[in-house]
Amino acid sequence: MTGDRERPCAVCGATGLVVQGAGREATVGTVAALLEAGWLVACPAGHRTPPDAGSEVADEVAARLPQARRRPMARADRCTSCDAALTMPVRRTERPVSVTEVPGLPVTTVVLDVPSTRCGTCSTDQVPTRSVDDVRAAVVALFAADAGGV
Repeated sequence: MTGDRERPCAVCGATGLVVQGAGREATVGTVAALLEAGWLVACPAGHRTPPDAGSEVADEVAARLPQARRRPMARADRCTSCDAALTMPVRRTERPVSVTEVPGLPVTTVVLDVPSTRCGTCSTDQVPTRSVDDVRAAVVALFAADAGGV
C-alpha cells in the first residue's frame, strides 16, 4: 500500500482509500461500543466496506484501557496498578479511547459503555475481568461488514 490512508478492500482485495462513513455501533455481552465516524474502504471497483482492522483496533483499545486481573485462587479481581483486591461495586461508565497506531486508519475514537470498578487503594478505574472479552468482541464487531449504523 502506498498511502497512509489506504487499506485493502474486504471484498476484492484491491487497495482503496479510507473515507469517512456513517457512525457504527455494536453491543456484545456487557459492553456497547460506538464509532461516531465510521470508516469505509472505497476501492476502485466501487465497493465501500469497513476496513478489516477490528483486531488491530481492539489490540490498541485493550492496551489503553485499564483491565482488572484475575489471580489464581483469589475470589476478587485484583487492581492492574497496585494489585489490591477490587471490592467496590461495579458501575456503568462511558470511556472514550483514541486509537492512533493502526496503519491506514486516521485517529479513531471508540466510545465504550462498560462496567467499571474503582480500586479502593489507588483509585484506578478498570474493567472487571468478566467483561474484558466483551470489550474486544464489541470493538471487533464495529468493523464487521454487518455492524449497525448510527
